[in-house]
Amino acid sequence: MEPTTGLILRRITQTDLSVSAHKLATLILDGIAWKDGYNGLSRGTAAFTLTTLAEKMDVSRQYLSVLLGELEASNLKLEREKPNGKFAPWLFR
Repeated sequence: MEPTTGLILRRITQTDLSVSAHKLATLILDGIAWKDGYNGLSRGTAAFTLTTLAEKMDVSRQYLSVLLGELEASNLKLEREKPNGKFAPWLFR
């Protein structure tokens, strides 16, 4: 079954996460590209710098790292990688 925004949103809300981690997951979901070629990203990918995410969440980068760790350890199976070097944004799938 092809994932949709609604399906992933249901998974987020049904996963045992802190309120802040739910908010972060929803923010990442909002940035996911569902069409090939959207901002040069492959289908089902979002790209953010940690600074941008911290500003959108209104939290410190240290707390953001804790929340990202919570999402990675959860059943959401969020993948995070930085394939293009130090100054490239993180990719989330």
